[in-house]
Amino acid sequence: MGFMTSPASDSLKEIIVRLDQRILAVDEERWLSSRYASPAHREVLIVLYAFYYELARVRVAVSDATLGQIRFQWWRDALSDMALGHIRQHDVVLALAKPIEQEVLKQDDLLRLVDRHEAAFMADDRSLEPEGDLAQIAVRVLGGADKTRIEEIAQVWSALRRGDPAPGSVARFRVTSTARPAVAHFRLRHAWSSGPSIGAFMRRVIVFVAMLTGRI
Repeated sequence: MGFMTSPASDSLKEIIVRLDQRILAVDEERWLSSRYASPAHREVLIVLYAFYYELARVRVAVSDATLGQIRFQWWRDALSDMALGHIRQHDVVLALAKPIEQEVLKQDDLLRLVDRHEAAFMADDRSLEPEGDLAQIAVRVLGGADKTRIEEIAQVWSALRRGDPAPGSVARFRVTSTARPAVAHFRLRHAWSSGPSIGAFMRRVIVFVAMLTGRI
């Protein structure tokens, strides 16, 4: 089914490095924000984003609804197996085991991401993808409080990143220093809404300014 697996000899550290490189390649904006987290928090964010990417890529890996449902069910089963002490040999599953055991990531939160991604896949509607849920989970990983406006911003940001019309607009507001490594990349939406895509250097500058000021 194309799942990423790890040789038995690979250490968790090697797996995390590999996932970090993958998120840099496929989700650079969130990766940039995660650089400002502490090493321990950064590792959990990368694992969370790698899990989210596995769910998001189902829509490009398969077009048949039944095959898509099989993939989503695989992730449900992998999370259920983990609760019973059976860890599947897959990079993301192996990396999830520790933060779930430590309750830094909650199984119910991850299952909700699976369910909502499956609903978006079945409806063929990317606006239903759980970008807001992902942002809320990332903020909680860092010890921040839930913020409804973060979920609203996540939907605008993700639409603009896809090149779709934004579902409304949300003015800048300040977030706490604790939450910033989870959401600093949302400041990019202002650049995306006013013109063509921006270069790598400016993306880094914008994320840095968000980290410095807290205004996203």
